[in-house]
Amino acid sequence: MMAKLWKQVRLITIGETLFDYEQLDIDFDVKCTDDNNSDIATIKLYNLSETTRQKLKLNQDVSIDAGYRELHGVIFNGIVESISTSRDENDFITTIEATPNNRAYTNTIINRQFKAGIKASEVIKQIEKMCNFTMDIKELGKDTVYPNGKVFSGRLSNVIPILAKDTGTICRFTNTTIEFKLPNKAYSSVLHLGAEQGLIRIDKKMDKADIKEKDNKKPKKDNSKATSSKPKFDIECLLIPLIKIGQLLEIESTLFKGQVVVKECNFVASGLETFTVSASVEVV
Repeated sequence: MMAKLWKQVRLITIGETLFDYEQLDIDFDVKCTDDNNSDIATIKLYNLSETTRQKLKLNQDVSIDAGYRELHGVIFNGIVESISTSRDENDFITTIEATPNNRAYTNTIINRQFKAGIKASEVIKQIEKMCNFTMDIKELGKDTVYPNGKVFSGRLSNVIPILAKDTGTICRFTNTTIEFKLPNKAYSSVLHLGAEQGLIRIDKKMDKADIKEKDNKKPKKDNSKATSSKPKFDIECLLIPLIKIGQLLEIESTLFKGQVVVKECNFVASGLETFTVSASVEVV
């Protein structure tokens, strides 16, 4: 893979305007979590003309395509939430903040009374016919039965979290798909990641048990039932767009060797030096 990791790609599309790193300086910081609720992208465009700045509007579609010439892809889709321009010495920096609140996801209205005895999975299938999204059910933790039926009257963005809670799943949406999956399970193919594939570092995250043991030199005996938690790590590697939420990774390092799933990730491009993705991962 290392042979493909040369010549950075940073392509930002806002509305109908494309911004290319080969033509102007572009920085970005994209934070993604296991559900879309707190995802946010901050984009910085340097020294735009006044004409170009005037083309940028709130609620425009935003897409970030990043990686390397032979290995790049879309890491974020959303809409513009705010635009501001400031001066830093000789540079005029236009900062755009965007969230993945797709307009169709936010604005589609669901007004429907479902029959008594219907299962949540059937409700999801029927809602699919009422919107422009494909419902991708990876796996349900439970298929709740509504003995008295179910009534929804509101935005799709409010309906989906209710169905996720009722089915013991988490959900993420893209421009075309709404995905339901179990919170601690990976459904992707395995991506090998070691030093030769761009891995920079890996650190073990301390869980509550580790912290308690560290704080108490002589911990008291606890007769209560121990709760097991899966080991977690923070990793950093070159900006490979294949590393996304839910991606299954085969880690090869001196600290850890084995499979993990990506729970959170943060894509950062800053100046010439920083072009990485950091991720919180959990052993599977």
